[in-house]
Amino acid sequence: MKRMSQIGLMVAVAAASAMALAQNAGTPAKSAAEAKTAIEARQKLFEDMKKTMEPIGAMLKRQRDIDPAVIATNAGHLKELAGKIPAQFAVDTRQFKDTKTDALDGIWASQADFKSKADVLATAAQNAITVSATGDKGATMKALADIGKSCGGCHDSYKTKT
Repeated sequence: MKRMSQIGLMVAVAAASAMALAQNAGTPAKSAAEAKTAIEARQKLFEDMKKTMEPIGAMLKRQRDIDPAVIATNAGHLKELAGKIPAQFAVDTRQFKDTKTDALDGIWASQADFKSKADVLATAAQNAITVSATGDKGATMKALADIGKSCGGCHDSYKTKT
């Protein structure tokens, strides 16, 4: 009887692991239209992120003065957008190649790592808000650079080089 309980437990653990892996891999798009919609939604999110990053990038390039109010607004928005990234990749669009995307297949094979990179971006954005409020320009520049590094960390692993 004890042996049957152990076997039952192992089967249950294996089933739970398989379900977790399946959930982490994303749900395959059912049609080209669904894939196109998902890809376009992701692209819109990243366009919003790029636009939100423009003033921060200008501060990093010293083309614009450091402005804690702009940092608070833009980094706050960036933090919000970063939180949406994993959900935008819940639909696995790999099998549909008609809509151009820079997303690499590894996103769906490594959902936990992909999500952690989005979390790093959200944390970096919050840190920039906090640090910029202190008025320390050097620390603020480092915090802004950390935002850029967190973006690049994800791009290096999960975005086609263009």
